[in-house]
Parts: sequence; structure tokens; C-alpha cells
Amino acid sequence: MVSGSDNKLKNDASGDCRDDNSQKAKEVKLLNRSDRRVVRTEKKIHQVFLELLQDKTYGEITVGMILDKAKINRSTFYKHYINKHDLASEVMANCQESIISSLLGEERLSLGNLGFFKSLQATLTKHRELLKLVKRLNSEDLDVRKSFHDYFYRSIKKHYEGKLYGSSDEELDLGSYVSADIMISVLMYYLDKGDEVHPDNIIRVIVNMYGLRSYYTPE
Repeated sequence: MVSGSDNKLKNDASGDCRDDNSQKAKEVKLLNRSDRRVVRTEKKIHQVFLELLQDKTYGEITVGMILDKAKINRSTFYKHYINKHDLASEVMANCQESIISSLLGEERLSLGNLGFFKSLQATLTKHRELLKLVKRLNSEDLDVRKSFHDYFYRSIKKHYEGKLYGSSDEELDLGSYVSADIMISVLMYYLDKGDEVHPDNIIRVIVNMYGLRSYYTPE
């Protein structure tokens, strides 16, 4: 007879083995990104995951739900993702690359205050529903706000390195951090409240309430 503790050890060992295999599969997957079957499967898993997020919280969603809705088996899922958190992290990264990165290119960041926030507003309006779903990924495992903030911060700092003459590295770092904080606050406000924020009002709040001068205005 197998004791309960033996069963637990057996299950734990099985889980460890699956995690090890999943990690190896993850490494292999990175080498096959050009495979259309890989792309098609991952696109389907992403779509199903986002559809589930429309009615459920991140914590309520299980891998089993994803398998049932996507009509794939468990081994297929673990060939692509280590676990649910791995999938959520990739969905977040894809959102940043496909949407947020478009806000932070050289052309966008050189528009000046009003031009930039007009561009931000247009992007938020266009992708609002997807961004709302991605926001629902927030959990103990994934801090959505921090992830977006860090992405904004790194991009802004990279853009302005060597361009703000007379500014120290510390001032550049602080300015980039504060600018990222303003941007993510506007984004979250829009997603939470559902109201469009006029670019002029954004600038007015920044200047009057916080007494800040944005780093977006070109020299």
C-alpha cells in the first residue's frame, strides 16, 4: 500500500519533472519562432486566454480552462509555456511591444507635450479593450502597473540620453522616472474611469498641480 505521504512525494516528483520538461520545451520553442505551427498555436492560446479574461479574473483562470476552450491537450500547452504565469508574462510583453512601444519611438517622443499626449490619447482609444484585459492580469505574480512603468521608464531614459544638455545623470534618471509615472497614471486613469482625458487637461494638471515641466518638449 502506498501511503499519503508517498503519494505526495510521487506527485511532487512528477510536477518537478513536468516543470523541467516544460523549461526545456521553452528553450526549444525560442528556436522555432519562425515555425508557422508554433505561431498559430500560440496565437490561439493567447486569444483564448484573453477571452477568458473578459469574464474571469486572472486567479480564477486555470490551465484546464485554457485547454478546454482552445481544444488542445496538456502536453501541447506545456510545449509552449512553463505555466499560466509564463503565458501571462508573454501576453504582457506582446502588448508592450505591439502597443506601448509605438508610443515611445523617436518620432512620438519628439512631438512635444501636446503632440505626445494627443498621440497617447489616440492609442489608448484604439486599444482600450485589449489594455483593459491586460490590466486584469495584475496579481501577486505579475504587477501590471510596475511592468508598464518600467517599460516607459527605460524607453524614455534611452531616448533622452545625451540630449538634455546640462542635465546630470541623476536628473535624467529622475526625469525619466517621473515622466513614466505620469504616463502610466494617465493610462490607468483612462482604463479605470473610462473617460477620455483631453491632452490640454493632462498638461494643465502636470504643470499646475505638480509644478513639473515635462521632458517631452524638444530643445
